[in-house]
Parts: sequence; C-alpha cells; structure tokens
Amino acid sequence: MTLRQTQEERSRQTQARVIKATIDCILEKGIRATSTVDVARKAGVSRGALMHHYPSKESLMQATLDDLLNREVDSVREMAMRVKAGDLDFDTLLLALHEHFKGDMYMVTLEYLTTARTDPAIMEVLMPLAATFNASLEHIWEQLVASAEHSSHEKRVALNATLCMMRGMGAQSIWRDDPELYHDMLVFWRKTLVDLGYSTSDTVRRNST
Repeated sequence: MTLRQTQEERSRQTQARVIKATIDCILEKGIRATSTVDVARKAGVSRGALMHHYPSKESLMQATLDDLLNREVDSVREMAMRVKAGDLDFDTLLLALHEHFKGDMYMVTLEYLTTARTDPAIMEVLMPLAATFNASLEHIWEQLVASAEHSSHEKRVALNATLCMMRGMGAQSIWRDDPELYHDMLVFWRKTLVDLGYSTSDTVRRNST
C-alpha cells in the first residue's frame, strides 16, 4: 500500500511539473510553437513519461486549460465567500478580478482563444471547458448577488458584461499600459453596478473616503 501511494504521489508531482512547464511554454512561445518535446525538457521529465500521462498534444493542452480554469474558479469562489462574510468589499473584488485578467492565467487562455479560431482540435478542447468555467462563475455570482430584485437572467447579463469588460481591459493591457484609465473604468463600472442594485452604495462611500 505504501509503495502504491508513493507511486501515485510521484505521478501527481510529475503531472504538476508538466502542467507548469506547459503554461510556461505557452507564455513564452504560444500554443502552436509549443511541442511536447519542449514541455518535457522544461519539466525535466522524459518525453516518454510525459506521453504516459498525456498521450497527445491535445490531451496535454486540455489538461493544462482544465487545471488553469479550475484554479481560477476556486480563487473567485474564495473571494466571493469573503465578500459575503464581510471580509472583502465589492470594490476589492472588482480590482482583484481586474488583476486576474491581466495575469498569466488570462494570457494563457487568450492563447487558447486565438488558436481555437483556426484550429479545430484546440476549439474542441476549449469549448466544453469554457462552458463549465462560465457555468461555475454564473453560479458563484448568483449566490453573491442573491436579490429578489433581479432575475437569474439579469444577474447573468450583469456578470457577463463585467467579464467582457475585464477581458477587454486585459487584452488592451498588452499594448496599452494605462493604470489610471483602467482604474477609472473600474470606478465607472462599480457605480453602474451600484446604480443597478448589484452592490451597495456603502461600499462606494467607504472606498471613496
């Protein structure tokens, strides 16, 4: 039993190294230019060991995106729970989301999006994972904005409008480094959500003083 558990632990460690190496390679050169040979070399494992866990580049790309999105959902869920508990205000949540969409996670997912446009294999990887990711965020948002004032559809629209703005700012940050503008956009969007009843004006006053 001990030996089997040790082998399982080693397997998990190998998978973690491979996933991290895949993310690093995608950030450095993009999905198309990333090969399983590149990933194995960066992970410090043999190509045979990599192929044992991920028998194709597509399965490796799927596992990597799945890992990224699951970690992102966990992070957003944790922040939403802190907002509900009163340990984190809504403004800070928006700022944190903005930081997420400027970070490595978003840049990697952006690679998936642009590659999927012309690569059916990557599109096949992307679509089910993206659907699960979006459904998870919608569920978190539904719980966070629990109000009889808004229908589920209205909450969904508000969330996706927020995410589209965050994604747009994240993409724009690649060629336009303008923190002051992005801050003002977040303030504008926060006020919009407050005016529509998705947050409270107390949050605005507390963070404006």
